[in-house]
Amino acid sequence: MSGLSQQKAVGPGRMRQWELDLDAMARAAGWARQRPELLAEEVRPLLAGFPTFLAAAGRRLDKGRCWVEAAEPLQCDACQDLIVFDRGTRCATCEQPAPAGDVVGFVGRIPALITGRPFGAALDRRLETLREEGDTRAATWSKGILSAGGHRYLAPRYGLWFSQSWPHSDPPVMVWPEYFEVLGIPPDHVYHAAPFHRLCLFATWREQPACQVLQNRVVPRLLIDLMVADLQALDRLDDALDTLDVTLYQLYNMVGRPGGSDPLRRVYDELVGA
Repeated sequence: MSGLSQQKAVGPGRMRQWELDLDAMARAAGWARQRPELLAEEVRPLLAGFPTFLAAAGRRLDKGRCWVEAAEPLQCDACQDLIVFDRGTRCATCEQPAPAGDVVGFVGRIPALITGRPFGAALDRRLETLREEGDTRAATWSKGILSAGGHRYLAPRYGLWFSQSWPHSDPPVMVWPEYFEVLGIPPDHVYHAAPFHRLCLFATWREQPACQVLQNRVVPRLLIDLMVADLQALDRLDDALDTLDVTLYQLYNMVGRPGGSDPLRRVYDELVGA
């Protein structure tokens, strides 16, 4: 018994709950079979910091889809929902048992405030156009927009997967194909893994808990992407890059260094506003 509860909305007004099966998760992760205590040490703080993330089974992508280590979630053949660790491995919705795959990780959303941002207004206009055209992307994009307390949040989907040699190499962090489409910016500083993208988060990997990867790399990357999206929405991204004398790719390298985001913030404040 892990004592860790997971829950997921599986239909209108229907929430399903289960206890996370850490033993099944350890059996599915090759690196954890000899060190199940390390898995528990990773899972507990991550779910405490990101309680809406679900531990999920996945499969590795072959080199034809991504030349670096990458993964995607397994899906139920019947429901197309996630395969989770619940009394072994089973569909999160229909509860039918399913294969465990060859990688384990977490799938969830990270919300970021968009109320009042130029990007938010531009997104509304783009969504209205998509709906008028009957484009199915409008429904997909809308699922990633949350409202609470009179504010709106963009909440893109992420998958964090433990690497084969965890913790000696960084975990692939994947975003769904709509991530850059919704933001309206080019998919830069990523590894392409059709239809997903793996975020490029580390020049040099130093061993750290998966929770810190989300807190210190993924959340800041989302906030930087929103700044870029604001500039793009105002048609000022090229002006910002010219002022900083960098390409978009170089911009992400710059902000990844200590203090490297300060020049971007100064230019952002000049072109967009604080």
